[in-house]
Amino acid sequence: MNLRDFRQGTLQGSAILAGIALVALATFIAFVATQQAIDTFFIASAMVFSVYVVWQSRRTVRRLTESEAKAKQVAGHDILSGLPNRFLFNDLVDSEIGRCTRSKTSFALFYLDLDRFKEINDTFGHDAGDQLIISITTRITRVLRQNDRLARLGGDEFGILQTDVKDPRDSAALAQRILDALSVPFDLGERQVFAGISIGIALCPQDSTDRSGLMCLADLALYRAKHEGRNRYTFFEARMGEHLRLRKAIEDELRQAIANDGLSVEYQPVMSGDGKKMVGLEALVRWHHPTQGNLPPESFVSLAEERGLIVPLGEWVLRRACLDAKKWPGLRVAVNVSPIQFRHKEFVSSVVKILQETGMEPQRLELELTEGVVIEDADQAENSIIELRALGIRMVLDDFGTGYSSLIYLRRFAFDKIKIDRSFLQYMEPSGESAIIVQSIVQLGRALGLTVNAEGIETPDQVEFLHALGCDELQGFLFSSSLAADDVAAFAASVEGHGLSAKMPLAVARAG
Repeated sequence: MNLRDFRQGTLQGSAILAGIALVALATFIAFVATQQAIDTFFIASAMVFSVYVVWQSRRTVRRLTESEAKAKQVAGHDILSGLPNRFLFNDLVDSEIGRCTRSKTSFALFYLDLDRFKEINDTFGHDAGDQLIISITTRITRVLRQNDRLARLGGDEFGILQTDVKDPRDSAALAQRILDALSVPFDLGERQVFAGISIGIALCPQDSTDRSGLMCLADLALYRAKHEGRNRYTFFEARMGEHLRLRKAIEDELRQAIANDGLSVEYQPVMSGDGKKMVGLEALVRWHHPTQGNLPPESFVSLAEERGLIVPLGEWVLRRACLDAKKWPGLRVAVNVSPIQFRHKEFVSSVVKILQETGMEPQRLELELTEGVVIEDADQAENSIIELRALGIRMVLDDFGTGYSSLIYLRRFAFDKIKIDRSFLQYMEPSGESAIIVQSIVQLGRALGLTVNAEGIETPDQVEFLHALGCDELQGFLFSSSLAADDVAAFAASVEGHGLSAKMPLAVARAG
């Protein structure tokens, strides 16, 4: 190898090394630049992510705040009407008491209760009831001032906070505006219904400066308005307190007695036409009050009708009678049905359910109705009677002859039995007008193929007279007063074949 070749080789090698170095340098520079870009990218990404997290957190907090506010709104308002509910109304009353205490002003607390709303609800259905609540809310709202507050406290209960009351006449004027607003009938689909309202009013600070006390007094005033005839307003007065508190306490105790089996049922024997054999029993509800003693049925049954308790009371009596009747095979048991209970849209299904639960044979059950049951809605009554008779249940028209339309009902409705009202027998003489009426009723019943029952039998002469006419069944104190369920079997055995000697010491001992 010569020097020239050596130099040329050296130069080539140097060029290669230089090239490699340049490539390495360029690669290094590119690597550094890329790393910076990557770092920059990650830094930018981190910044963007941080901004997103902050934005999302604020958005979540805002949503939670809105949800909490919405939850508070829902919790404090009635869903159907949109009005404040009882909880929010309590807060509003507390706030108004505080404001009035500071400013030395007055306000009125109204308690409102729709008259017979439950009857409307049961007859036409819950959708119609809801529609009625909304319509009533609208009408009442229209007669209030901007600062007055209307609340829905329960199913058919409302409350009003009337602020800045200068004189009780201001409250009386508002109450009258409400009564007038609701006096026009409401359109519920194809039907028109009237919905009265009872109003109780208490004033702050004149009557009380405590929310609980004020509400209690308004409730007592409301109770008096209902007791005096409904569809009216009443202010609380100190003199009304004790009597109404007692009556309201009895109502609360009756509610508990129904729920806790605190009532009892006794049975009036139903005898054959000659008085020699027991053919059935009539169930009679009894209530031994813990402090008032034995209360007459007419006192608490009417109270149950007034306060919306008659349906559960009636179902309790029917269930108890069906359970007891299983002890007396072959005997029919009659149960009285309130007009309100019978018009309940679920009445027939409730009877079916009780029969299934108790195992009672439908053919042994009699349901006693007065003409007041069928006088208001004859079409519905007719359909219900047809359904009940199809089950085998016997339908009885009670107190026959005391109304104006009993003959019309006999022709239209398929009753199985009529009961002659006791008033015709009380002062009956064989040749008197009452005797002629009784004879006509018995002949009419027999001509129509109906069983005829006479109640209120107290003398052997009455038995002889009615038996001669062809009366099928008799009942009254001559045979026995009402019996406890445990005494029925013994009484039935003792009267078999003994005729009018059937009134036993046992029956007298159980009278109450």
